Amino acid sequence: MAIPRYRYAQKKKRKGGRFQRGFYQVVNESKYIQPVDRTMNSGLLPEYRSSWEKAFMKYCDHSEKIKTWGTEPFAIKYVSPKDNAVHRYYVDFVLLMKDGSKHLIEIKPKSQCQMPVNLAKWEAAEMYCKQIGAQFSVVTEVHLKKWGLIK
Repeated sequence: MAIPRYRYAQKKKRKGGRFQRGFYQVVNESKYIQPVDRTMNSGLLPEYRSSWEKAFMKYCDHSEKIKTWGTEPFAIKYVSPKDNAVHRYYVDFVLLMKDGSKHLIEIKPKSQCQMPVNLAKWEAAEMYCKQIGAQFSVVTEVHLKKWGLIK
């Protein structure tokens, strides 16, 4: 299924922000799967919210090991330690590998890996992964540098 090209793929910066944002132009369109929950990403192209996410999208798009990939595919419910209320968490990436394995990937700075709200989200993601036979991983700048995806 071809992705319509009328959604622009411009780089944007958050007003006053330091993170690169925009829409990634998918090269291997047959590999990209659209999000199930259209409220989170209403566009037709995957949106990146950092240069790290953009680099990972490019990797997913071109990797021979990845059969299909998607961004913010669905919501996972979790209880926030801030207010003890149920919230929805959208993991950054879902990957289906050619070997049949499934992976949910979160891209996050190493400095944010011990934040209680993130730990609550990731605990819920790990429980969800156990139910569907997938693996959850947090990828930091350390991993991206090691893999040569960023400098």
